[in-house]
Amino acid sequence: MRTAAVMLLVSGILALGLMFPAPCRAVPTQFGASGLLTQPSAETLDAGNLSFGLWLDHSDGDGGTATIVPAALTLGLGSFLEVYGSYPNLLFNDDDQQSGKGDVALGFKSRILGKRSSPFRLALDIQGRRSVSDQPGRDGINSYLGRVIASYRPERFGVHANVGYQINDDPAGAAFDDQIIAGGGIEFYPNPRARLIAEVSYATEKQAGQEEEGEATVGVQYFASPHLTLNLGVGFGLYDASPGWRVLLGMSTTQGVGTYFTPVPRVIQPPDPLEVKEEEAAGPIPLIRPLSPLLAAQARPRALTGAEKLEVPVAPPGQAAEVVLSRAERLPLEDSPAVRTRAFSAVAPMSDAEPEPMAEQAGLADADDKGGDASIQTQVVRKFRLPVLTFEFDQWSLTEEGRKAIADILESLREDGRRFLLRIDGHTDNVGSEQYNARLSLRRAISVGAHIVNHEGIDPARIFVKGFGQEQPIADNDSAEGRAANRRVEILVLVPKESSR
Repeated sequence: MRTAAVMLLVSGILALGLMFPAPCRAVPTQFGASGLLTQPSAETLDAGNLSFGLWLDHSDGDGGTATIVPAALTLGLGSFLEVYGSYPNLLFNDDDQQSGKGDVALGFKSRILGKRSSPFRLALDIQGRRSVSDQPGRDGINSYLGRVIASYRPERFGVHANVGYQINDDPAGAAFDDQIIAGGGIEFYPNPRARLIAEVSYATEKQAGQEEEGEATVGVQYFASPHLTLNLGVGFGLYDASPGWRVLLGMSTTQGVGTYFTPVPRVIQPPDPLEVKEEEAAGPIPLIRPLSPLLAAQARPRALTGAEKLEVPVAPPGQAAEVVLSRAERLPLEDSPAVRTRAFSAVAPMSDAEPEPMAEQAGLADADDKGGDASIQTQVVRKFRLPVLTFEFDQWSLTEEGRKAIADILESLREDGRRFLLRIDGHTDNVGSEQYNARLSLRRAISVGAHIVNHEGIDPARIFVKGFGQEQPIADNDSAEGRAANRRVEILVLVPKESSR
């Protein structure tokens, strides 16, 4: 009956874990040091985390049964350092020595090799212990432990091992030998919220005439939340000096970062620029409004080097390819006075005379007012190709590399000092349907254009966007390198044809 109840509890924990996936982090043991149930690992508690654990430890051996309630406290001091302590029994029922867990412990553990995300890690653990006993000859005896802990955990499976040396003070009327301490364990995550554990501990003979000490333990942990961990373990003695069997029930609460992080996407997508409510489908697509396009001439971004690496050679202006800009390619922005206010060219030389707006120079403003289908005859004077890392795969939000590249390009254009229009062309590889790639390329072009308006202060009337999808590859889509090259955004710097010379 008891076995069936334990099996039912474990099955329930695993089933609950399947519902809430999340990667687990360092978890304190029964003795405070982070690790498994009783054995430490090379992991350390996250900086700023404070964890308190309360356990019920019931054992049975040759000398009878013992029930104790150990408590442990763990504090993460840095990304690689933790301090911990434990008290053997809050029941104060004199069962400490019988259970084999009768020491107050205080320790420091530091990871000396491997980062937190590394599969292999190595740590040093230094610990001081003091026995708590009603026997005057055994109370207050100190021992000192130093050990090396190694952990290897690539993904859902982990292996941990430790070995150390413990120096024991002698009690009155007896002699304690120093001991070699060793142990380890394995862990497996059937799902990210549940952990199956098997571990073993060993210590050489402490007193002449006694055997070595050792136990094997199997158990399960369930991470109910980042701040609550439930533990269940069953142990078996390997030598006569250890209890015949032991049952562990534990709970630990962690305040701060917690024992795991809720997973989030690698890149947080902005609202889809092509998703428009039905009643607004005929109108322009809303994006963030720019503060003021007039700020561009004054608030220039920090200078970045390397724009020449992004620039694609083009023919001289007199021989450059002609590009016809249509009104349909205008950057879709919210149709409101705050955005549609005409702005002067951000790169025009400052003078006392009021310069003519770029849209009016191109003849686009008059066509807008008349509701016509305006088109502008232009020529390409410069062309930039944004790097592959501008976007994550299957994403349209800009990465940090992409934002820096755009700032570099706009800084170069400001230094050029000529009035210009921009057309932003989005391209993809051939992975996916043609319709999907056409929409994705347009989303990316809109994201770049919106960033230029919102962060570089360029008049939205001077920006045009177009999505080509997979229609214009520049490399072979049969290779990963070729597909990466085809996933690109190009910025064409244009001038009206009559003013290109």
